[in-house]
Amino acid sequence: MATPERRTAPGTPVVHTGAPVASGPVPVMAPLGWLLILVSGIGLILASWLLYGTTADGMWAGYRDGVIGTTVVLCAMALNTSLPPKPFLGICGLAGILLILFAVFLDDDTAVFVSELAAGIGLLVGVGLYTSGRRD
Repeated sequence: MATPERRTAPGTPVVHTGAPVASGPVPVMAPLGWLLILVSGIGLILASWLLYGTTADGMWAGYRDGVIGTTVVLCAMALNTSLPPKPFLGICGLAGILLILFAVFLDDDTAVFVSELAAGIGLLVGVGLYTSGRRD
């Protein structure tokens, strides 16, 4: 037989009406920035496989952008861990700057130019959105 529980304070129990509502804005900027970083890296990898030419210039651009895209995707995945995000954001920002500089100053095909420029701008905007949405 169970022993009845004694109440220390008289009165009626508190009735919970529902889940507590968090006050403040919904965090949208950091996840959107992370998504933009990830999409830029994946897009750069796919562009280096599908759009670049088979000449020497296209192959070197494919090697270069494949390595940068893989690094960006790995850094984007590391942003969702418990590791500090600043080093990975720095790597993504440097990759974005490098891609823009490669697009502007190297004499490559139009597909290479457009994909490097788009991925570089996407990375810089994604890093900016991610850092503006974080309150850590």
